[in-house]
Amino acid sequence: MNSNIHALEPRASQSAEIESILRNLMSIQGVSAAAIVDSDGFVTHIHRDYEINTDAIGASVQVVFGAASKAAGHVGHHQTQMVICENAEGYILSTPIEAGFMLALVTKRDALLGRVRFELKETVPMLKKLFSSYLFK
Repeated sequence: MNSNIHALEPRASQSAEIESILRNLMSIQGVSAAAIVDSDGFVTHIHRDYEINTDAIGASVQVVFGAASKAAGHVGHHQTQMVICENAEGYILSTPIEAGFMLALVTKRDALLGRVRFELKETVPMLKKLFSSYLFK
């Protein structure tokens, strides 16, 4: 029985690290939500400035990313790395992490898109390392 308790500790540590990463992303000017979405479109972790429908954002991120990936394939582009959806109120950026998991950021219109994009790209390797070392062993 003790072995089960110890087996959960790495997951708790991983979850705390993910929460910390999402909090850091929220500190970027204009970012109003940062979420991890699994391959089924469920939000597993989220930080946000306002009430947001997590079911809708999770499913939407997976659907939009999948459609963008297919569209890219049709024009000879492969392995979609990021999708940026521009809206009247801001942007939704999504990028794959590992095994179907996605990182999604929702921003306000005044966000500095270049900075948000840069920070997103800098964050993905840290998340990939976390996800590959704990989730898939």
